Amino acid sequence: MEMGDTLWRMKQRSRTLQEYRKDIRGSWQDEAAKTLNHRYLNPHEDDEQKMIEFMEKQVQGLEKAKNELKKAKEYALEADRYSQKVEHFLEREKQEVKQANHSYDLSIEYYGLTQAELLNIDELIQQANRSCG
Repeated sequence: MEMGDTLWRMKQRSRTLQEYRKDIRGSWQDEAAKTLNHRYLNPHEDDEQKMIEFMEKQVQGLEKAKNELKKAKEYALEADRYSQKVEHFLEREKQEVKQANHSYDLSIEYYGLTQAELLNIDELIQQANRSCG
C-alpha cells in the first residue's frame, strides 16, 4: 500500500469521526461529554490535523524524491552511453597514435638510410664529374 493511499484513508476516517462528532454534538452535552471532548477528542482532532499535514508534506517529498531518483537514473544511463562512446573513440585514437608512432619510426629509419646514401650519391656524382671532365 502506498503512502498516498494511507493518507487518503486517514483523511476519510478523520472526516467520518469529525462528522459523527458534529452529528452528536447537540445531544451529547453533559459534563462527561465536555470533559471527554476537552481531554481527548479536541486534542486528538488537532493532533490528527497536524499529522495529516505532516504526512501530506512527506508524501509530496517522497514523490519529489521518486521523480529526482528517476531523473538521476536517466542521467546515469545517459552518462554510461557517453562513457561507452568516449571509450570507443579513445580506443580508436590509441590505434591511430600507435600507427602514427610506427610511421614516425619508419620515417626516422628511412631518413637515416637516405642520409647514408646521400654520401654515396655525392661520391658517385663527383666520380662522374671527374670522368667526364
